[in-house]
Amino acid sequence: MSRNNILNITENILKLLEKGEYTVNQIADELKIQWKTAIKGLEFLKRVGLVKEKKGKLTYKEERLFSLKN
Repeated sequence: MSRNNILNITENILKLLEKGEYTVNQIADELKIQWKTAIKGLEFLKRVGLVKEKKGKLTYKEERLFSLKN
């Protein structure tokens, strides 16, 4: 298993979010990365203004949903 650098991970997150809203776990599963790595990439993208976050209720508990900013 090869390691991706954070630049590749953030690019892959952006490509995935072009398709719609995803939770942290969905992003981690889809990209085959650790949950903590997904959070780091998402927090960076949010800080630079490319991604927005909202609270959702996809399951029995509240989820963090991420999508691209318009």
